[in-house]
Amino acid sequence: MSITAIIPAYNEEKNIGRVLDVLMHANIFSSVLVVDDGSQDHTADVARTHGALVIQQENQGKGAAMIAGARAADTEHIFFCDADVIGLKREHICLLVDPVVSGMAAMTVGLRDRGVFFTWLLPHIAPILGGERALSRILFLAMVETYAHCSLSDFGIETYMNAYCSSRRLRILPVKMQGVTQIIKEQKYGLWTGFFARMRMVWQILRAERRTFFQKR
Repeated sequence: MSITAIIPAYNEEKNIGRVLDVLMHANIFSSVLVVDDGSQDHTADVARTHGALVIQQENQGKGAAMIAGARAADTEHIFFCDADVIGLKREHICLLVDPVVSGMAAMTVGLRDRGVFFTWLLPHIAPILGGERALSRILFLAMVETYAHCSLSDFGIETYMNAYCSSRRLRILPVKMQGVTQIIKEQKYGLWTGFFARMRMVWQILRAERRTFFQKR
């Protein structure tokens, strides 16, 4: 397949190796690209050790790292993956990539395992959010151009991606990823630092949701 895996990463030296082990050996990607968003640890070194290509930039935010990765890629499709997921397997990647490559969906979004009930419920009551996404590179760059006047550098970028597809009636396919979870910010940074990091992320998402509310109706 002509597809690049892009992993935006910030201070993920303890976690990114586990994710790269899966991506590098999946036999799916033309290349695996890590965008180190100004990490203060050895994230870039760990990524290179695992065989990934690395772009390093000053800390700008998750969205900025995703955009930098997409602009550096030279494949028809791209696959975004967070650096702190647990339990990711080749089967999950195929479930996300195949519908996009075959044309069944414009974009897929991975739903992490929160138990049978909440995994089913959340897409019905909350925005479809998730760092594991597949789509065409041209489509993503069109999203970036359309919302260039907005705050795309932060966590709100996923909301703008959803809004772009919804406003154009492009199919977004949620994909359940059984057994896949994530290391929460409180575990990575400590209780209070992690809590405030989470609140900042929520605020960025809510701001994007407010700006795009009517585009998704």
